[in-house]
Amino acid sequence: MTNELFTIRDARPDDKAVLDGYANLEGMDAIPSIEGVRVAVNEDDEVVGFVRIALADDGTAFVNPVITHETWRGFGVGRALMEEALERHGELRLVSRGGSLPFYEALGYERIGWDLIEMSLVDDCDHCEMREECGPVPVRKVL
Repeated sequence: MTNELFTIRDARPDDKAVLDGYANLEGMDAIPSIEGVRVAVNEDDEVVGFVRIALADDGTAFVNPVITHETWRGFGVGRALMEEALERHGELRLVSRGGSLPFYEALGYERIGWDLIEMSLVDDCDHCEMREECGPVPVRKVL
């Protein structure tokens, strides 16, 4: 996918350090691998955002995570990554955390029950000491 400011492509091994750095800036652990990762890059091929899709045994696609570098927020990077992932998979599920719920709701995601979340693919919210502050909400969108 291409727009005037960025292009979306598969992540490459040399992107991994940048992806881990972006995750770290958001208070997350390093991503386990570049498998299922699509990146948005600027005209100099520098990563400005990424989405990682993990597949459940039944093929359901889970977003974990989607991150846009703070200097690129507001330029449609996150929206484009999510729309492209939805087109590729037909349905996306995720757990919204912190202040991200309005972003997902603006994209048309709907709240769902925890029973539709594959807990092996997302962080375990039940035992997290920051659950109340984080306010996790399971959501999904189907094409």
